[in-house]
Amino acid sequence: MAEFGPMNRAVGFIAAVLLAGGGCGDNSGPPRMTPDELMDRLRALRGVTVEQGAGAPENYSYYILHFTQPLDHRDPSRGTFQQEVSLLHRNELAPFPLIVYTSGYWDDEHNEPVELTTMLDANQVSIEHRFYGDSRPDPVDWSLLTVEQEAADEHDIITALHAIYAGPFVAVGESKGGITALIQRSLYFTDVKATVAYVAPMSFNAPDPRYAAHFDSGDLPADCRAAVRSLASEMLTRRTRMLARAWDEVDQGACTYTRVKIGPALEAAIAGLEWAFWQSAGDAEACNNLPLTTDSDEKLFEFLKRTSPATGYDDEVLRSYAPYYYQSYAQLGYPDYTVAYLTDQLVYQDIDYLGELPTAEPVFDPSAMDRLQEWLENPDTDEHDPVTREDLGKHIMFIYGRRDPWFAGRVVTGAAVDTPPYIQATGNHETKLATLDPTQQIPAFAYIQRWTGVEPLLWRLDRQAPSAATRAVGRRGPPPRLGMGRARAAAR
Repeated sequence: MAEFGPMNRAVGFIAAVLLAGGGCGDNSGPPRMTPDELMDRLRALRGVTVEQGAGAPENYSYYILHFTQPLDHRDPSRGTFQQEVSLLHRNELAPFPLIVYTSGYWDDEHNEPVELTTMLDANQVSIEHRFYGDSRPDPVDWSLLTVEQEAADEHDIITALHAIYAGPFVAVGESKGGITALIQRSLYFTDVKATVAYVAPMSFNAPDPRYAAHFDSGDLPADCRAAVRSLASEMLTRRTRMLARAWDEVDQGACTYTRVKIGPALEAAIAGLEWAFWQSAGDAEACNNLPLTTDSDEKLFEFLKRTSPATGYDDEVLRSYAPYYYQSYAQLGYPDYTVAYLTDQLVYQDIDYLGELPTAEPVFDPSAMDRLQEWLENPDTDEHDPVTREDLGKHIMFIYGRRDPWFAGRVVTGAAVDTPPYIQATGNHETKLATLDPTQQIPAFAYIQRWTGVEPLLWRLDRQAPSAATRAVGRRGPPPRLGMGRARAAAR
């Protein structure tokens, strides 16, 4: 049973063999396991079932694992659930790293390597968050959906895989996944060698008031910001005609609105247009290709659909994001995005959006974020821990896009050692290592090489299949918004 807290470290942590300046492109040294041998090793893991996955990338084997996890790590008698994990196997020997990836939601990578996996020629394990996707028990006790329980889930998975993989483990998370990875690291520090957190926001309240000021800051070009706001206002002026087009989608059977009605859904989508635009676009090309306020209803509605669709509130999407909404209200917090420029045009209230939650509204507990912030600000790791005493520093990298609304909730590390941030001046929520300016890539890659012993190489991204390369460089569109008047922001 995994207990919460930093004292329960992975027993027998396997030290990485570091090859200074080395890459992972050759197969010299001891032979790696055969596929049959690897399958036998995976099946021997306690509480794990394994099946071979289809469509493995070149030089990889693909496996789908299910770990039997306690519903409650503090009380295993309360039952278990199956947590889905995808494994891309390259080579179990050092120096080949293992990327421990989490989106913070479902396992949406499956058989596709993320950016850092490709650049390091690494193995990859993608962990689906408890109670998301196929890792949701029936029925769900939502009170057990906590960041501490998820950290214990991942600790058990990582500990098991340390018995197979000898190279350095690196945690990678994007957005909510970045916070998930940071919390796990703070509670089980020696599980991984380093953590790379992409566009990870920390919210300290429900709602957190720090985000609204981002839209009036100098980080956004004023003319483009004004144009997006004018479009949102114009769409609300044409509310009846916009609503008729939303009903067309319902009549075609594309979606249903019983948890949140179609009127509030459309209004929230329009009010969230500004957030969604800067989260997923916001560059010069996107600004130059905005529709005009004088354009047809059809053209404005199509722009809304591409950028901030009302279908983000349909029943199926709300069901899939129900765990996120619960976590936001209970522990993670969420942005207060007040769209004051639309106040006179909004007609719906908080009560119209309560259907987004799977339970009654939980009481927000700030302690998890407060504890994480306190840990992040510490100048070093545990000086009494023999594993880390000679290697002080947290080995955490932060990557942000300055135009991303979530940048307002960027992580602050205080006096912590070895926690570099890299910020793309015109970047959004899709910012990656590959999109950083070369002057930032060089020191960022140097940190990664120092932490792992393996040189990250950008050219490896080019050899991916087109779909995989797109995913590796940046492809996360805006998910649904929380209810206007309650969170007023995109879920990621």
